[in-house]
Amino acid sequence: MMEHLLVVASLSLFPGARLTRSSVRMSEAGGCRVTVLGGSGFVGSRVCKLLVQEGAAVTSVSKSGKPPAWATGEDWVERVVWVANDLTKGARADLEAAVGKPEAVVSCVGAVGFDGANLLNGNGKANTEAAKAVKKAGTAKRYAFVSVSSELADLDGTFWLPSWLSCYFVGKRQAEAAMVDAVGADGVTVIRPTFIYGGPSFGLSPPRVAAGYGSAVEEVLSNGIISKIADVVPGTIKIALRPPVSADAVAGACACAALGKLDERLLDTTAKINKAAGAPAAKGFTDFVATVSAKVSELANKVKQAAA
Repeated sequence: MMEHLLVVASLSLFPGARLTRSSVRMSEAGGCRVTVLGGSGFVGSRVCKLLVQEGAAVTSVSKSGKPPAWATGEDWVERVVWVANDLTKGARADLEAAVGKPEAVVSCVGAVGFDGANLLNGNGKANTEAAKAVKKAGTAKRYAFVSVSSELADLDGTFWLPSWLSCYFVGKRQAEAAMVDAVGADGVTVIRPTFIYGGPSFGLSPPRVAAGYGSAVEEVLSNGIISKIADVVPGTIKIALRPPVSADAVAGACACAALGKLDERLLDTTAKINKAAGAPAAKGFTDFVATVSAKVSELANKVKQAAA
């Protein structure tokens, strides 16, 4: 009954929220209450989907307050409460109401680009303000956060990276500290990917690499020989040789952390993220080679038939 009232309260506090009968049924079912910050985004929406599949009562908080276009028509969308909130703007009471009374929180909120102030705001302030609301609610025991690879963060302040990028790393550190303050160090799981790929297409802003290509690169760069080379080369060369990780794997690790299924609190490599998510080994390159081989064989057969 209490969960039903919490969901109904969300509708009264946020007239624009998308609340469905399925959302109410999920809350009444007693699933773990999880608030996903940035739940309309590239990784966050996948987190929402996985959590719903695990029976959680999910609230997404994002600027748009809408499900992503890629999920149009999918059943799980109707089982999420979609709430619009900017995190950095508006009354704090509105943010507190948006966050609600979760048992766990996942933050996929972040910003990229070339503007230092925007990097601080999107990575630091947005997450810090949300964490304050989580702390005030006092109900969350677990907090998962998509941060940045330690190897990349270690280059902050060196000649390998432009100075304005420091704002990105400062923001991430501010976010992590705020989350620890909100639920305690033992309750925070930090996922540290290098580069995240996924989806059907490429993009520039924000940078996106399609799933098939990204999987091929991950498989190649996961090779033991390349890993050993990456261990000894310096700076951004090292980062370029580290395998990227799929958005699905990052989302899987976030969902498992939110549901209390992980013991490890720091997932700092693609291998650790994949293991936490139970993701299969990337085989994009193997699939590419198989496809090319099949095409070559098909062409050879046609040539033989034509010559006969």
